[in-house]
Amino acid sequence: MNFETMNFKAFRISLLTSMLVFIHSISFCQIIDSSSFSIVSRQSFYSFEKSCEFLLHIFPRLSKNHISITLKVGEETVASWNGIPGRNILRLPFLLNLTPSQYKVEARIVVGNTLGIIYVAKTDLVVLSYKPNEVKTDRLTGGLIVNKLPFFPFGFYCYSPVYPSLPEEEIVKGFNLISPYQKINKETLLERKAYMDRCAGLGMKVHYNLLSVSGGGGVGSKIEGLSDEEKRERLINEIKTFRDHPALLGWYISDEPNGTTITPEKLEEIYRTIKENDPWHPVSIVFMAPFLNAKNYSEALDIVMADPYPIPDHPVSVPGEVADQLRTEFKGKRPFWIVPQAFGGGELWSREPTYQEIRSMTWQSIINGATGIQYFVRQGLNYFPKSSSTWSECGKIAMEVAELTPWLLSDEYPLRVESSSKNILVTSRVHNGQLIIMAVNKINEPVSTSFHITGFYNGKARVLFENRFVSVKSGVIADQLAPLGSQVYLLNLKPERQESEAANTNLIKDSGFEDLSGPGLPSACYARPGGDRGATYFLDTREYSEGNHSLRIITPDENKSLAIRFFPFKVKAGASYTISIWAKSDPEQRFFSVTKQDNIRLNENKDMPQYVEILLGDFTRARFIPDKEWRQYMTFVTIPTDTLASFKTNLILKMPGQGVAWFDQVKVIEDK
Repeated sequence: MNFETMNFKAFRISLLTSMLVFIHSISFCQIIDSSSFSIVSRQSFYSFEKSCEFLLHIFPRLSKNHISITLKVGEETVASWNGIPGRNILRLPFLLNLTPSQYKVEARIVVGNTLGIIYVAKTDLVVLSYKPNEVKTDRLTGGLIVNKLPFFPFGFYCYSPVYPSLPEEEIVKGFNLISPYQKINKETLLERKAYMDRCAGLGMKVHYNLLSVSGGGGVGSKIEGLSDEEKRERLINEIKTFRDHPALLGWYISDEPNGTTITPEKLEEIYRTIKENDPWHPVSIVFMAPFLNAKNYSEALDIVMADPYPIPDHPVSVPGEVADQLRTEFKGKRPFWIVPQAFGGGELWSREPTYQEIRSMTWQSIINGATGIQYFVRQGLNYFPKSSSTWSECGKIAMEVAELTPWLLSDEYPLRVESSSKNILVTSRVHNGQLIIMAVNKINEPVSTSFHITGFYNGKARVLFENRFVSVKSGVIADQLAPLGSQVYLLNLKPERQESEAANTNLIKDSGFEDLSGPGLPSACYARPGGDRGATYFLDTREYSEGNHSLRIITPDENKSLAIRFFPFKVKAGASYTISIWAKSDPEQRFFSVTKQDNIRLNENKDMPQYVEILLGDFTRARFIPDKEWRQYMTFVTIPTDTLASFKTNLILKMPGQGVAWFDQVKVIEDK
């Protein structure tokens, strides 16, 4: 071996050693990727909850890989997860044991086949002290949480001054939200307090308009001559005045900023000012076309709104298409609402929508993911919209949405459903073992179609709001939708509960309020007024002690209760009867007007009890005071012997005490 050969051999050994060192160095060099994953808390903030969630957004190409996740709040590991997500949004549960503050959260993710890369996602976790009037957004479902219950806002814009009877006229139709255009002037403060107080008593929420002192825009909302500093001062004072008001739903700060010169940075500054003074309520902005400009303003809002007005020059399908765009952009990040057109006859719109068009636009929006509806605009009784039938249709849809709220805001995974017609938009939701299929016709012609449901075979489906049934064969429903009409089908995914023989001895018809002949209202009873035209008695699918419904009664003012008079039944002279009812209330929703008082919480006066009365004809009257838990209340009566041997009478339910309460399982049983 000569010198050159030995030198070459040494060079090869040296090169190999260098390569091994380089490879060894690479193995300890981790690449940090912070763009493939993002994370948010499921709720905009937490307060009273113990079981909470984060939502991890996964880049689609990684969703079918095995991943390992370690989740830290500060330095503490609060959750870990291993597996194959199979979805673009992964729910990460954790137990909350933190004091009110804002916390830094970091998720570290390892993907099985991407050695050398550590994925990182960061967010903030907001924990607040609990307030009875707080409003959270649920980023997973897109819904709101109001009074600790899921809430689907369904209402309208209106003008100022708010006509005193407007809230009561609309609450009885099923609307639960108003948003008056207004100017934040000192001289009109009492007007604003008056409508807020009335709405609180009725159980109606207010999407509070701050346009004149925040992001501008909107009808009649501009105040001339105000400096930025004066606007800021009025903004903060208005927030402090109403942030604890039980009617407050959220703060509406800008109308179509993408059509003006208001920058995202300016609105972000306003957003921070609001959150510094009231972190308990969401902030909203409404956008005009192009609607996806909303993503440029995403750091200045909690709720995205869009106002497509297509009638009569554009297809009725436009609101549904806009909703689909917003769902794609904001799913799992921000709720979005649609502002359907309820006006026409001037400016750019030569006519208002027909009642069929407004139904189709609304349901297309909801089916494509909108979790709030706020019509533009209502001015009663027949100014906007001019057509009473069109506005009546909006009220009918409000009742339908109230019935379906637990499904519309469900976090359960739906079953796949498809329509045989391209003109029918369809989707499904699952809640508590029941499936609903929602469909809407996008054209002004009747359409015969079939719906194929993956994972469902044979049975029957109830056609909600039409009081009929259709067959389901091999997972297929065949039906016809009216021109621009909608349809909702209800299917049981688990065996139906059989009524016990003991229940048949109950003398009360529809004692659990499960008769769905008409949406939202109890069937086997009369209702009698008691002095307040805004008192309501609606079915509620969010609260019940048994079945799927309860009866929710709201008495806006003391001793002005309506009366529910149940269907008559026979009783016998000398016989004894047991009367029972399940009930609960929400003491935190009791409201007593303090419009003329300053710096006092608007719902603290609870001196008068929220009592309920049960009457059986003229033979007995019993009182009880429900509380925040479901409880059974009972009383007994014996029919005198010195009366007719047999006759019909009625059970009557009243709630003279101001507030809200729910009732279920009403029974009158003869003692044997």
